[in-house]
Amino acid sequence: MLHLMALCRMATHGDPQARAYAMALEEALGVLSSYDEGPDLVLYYKYLMALEGHEGYENHFNPTDALTPSQQSQAHAQWKMFKAWWSRWEGASYQGHD
Repeated sequence: MLHLMALCRMATHGDPQARAYAMALEEALGVLSSYDEGPDLVLYYKYLMALEGHEGYENHFNPTDALTPSQQSQAHAQWKMFKAWWSRWEGASYQGHD
């Protein structure tokens, strides 16, 4: 999200490449961002943090709180797809025109 904000900032200063990259990144984040729309928002983001290797996010205040296996599978697939896209996307390292 920080990179998206930086791209948007550059775009507002007239950088057309930053604008194009910001739009591409916003689209790529679409499915992952849609988790904000449901009641399991915290569970999704904790699951994604655990996938990223951050310890402790797999624990919940209520032990029965958890994503269903199908929710986990869908989130994992979307996370993998985004990570693969990000690793190949030229906009990931864009810092603006000199």
